Amino acid sequence: MRRTSANRSEQEAAILKAAAEEVALVGIGRLSMDVIARQAGVSRSTLYRRFPSRDALVTELGRQTFDFAMARLQTVGVDAGPREAAVAAFREGVRLLTGEPVMRRFLQLDGDFTATAGMFDEARVFLISAATAMAKALRAAGATLPDEELLAVAEVHIRLAASLVQVGTPVLDVSDDEAVTRYARTYLAPLVR
Repeated sequence: MRRTSANRSEQEAAILKAAAEEVALVGIGRLSMDVIARQAGVSRSTLYRRFPSRDALVTELGRQTFDFAMARLQTVGVDAGPREAAVAAFREGVRLLTGEPVMRRFLQLDGDFTATAGMFDEARVFLISAATAMAKALRAAGATLPDEELLAVAEVHIRLAASLVQVGTPVLDVSDDEAVTRYARTYLAPLVR
């Protein structure tokens, strides 16, 4: 690929885009800085000036990926009440987990267990952030559970979504939005009040 004379922010964006594509393709454990530099059209020295280490690059990619996920989860409507908000959040979470390959890799949903222990910490941070965001959305939708219980219910929703996406089951086709909606309405919405 040809070298670029782009400015710093354009170079960082190109590097992060190349890193996301590489992570989606080979996973975090086999991420190659040489491939990323080549795909981004920058030299290795430029890559390391922008991201001083592989860990720094992976951390920034993870931050952007999780920010994207949080933005998607915050789009869930709260006007229909807490139970329907819970259904919508679960459905959007399943869509995110099935449709975003970088998210899948960061949360270890593709069986790439060669990632560092830091990735498990990142997944834990995501879980806490997502559960907190969902609990806030459910509260805004009118949920009356005490805060601790509401957070626990939100965490159950998120952990279940990740589990159902990671380990298939004949009980639910996670690629079918209507089936996911019915499942959430039947089994998860009753947990919210």
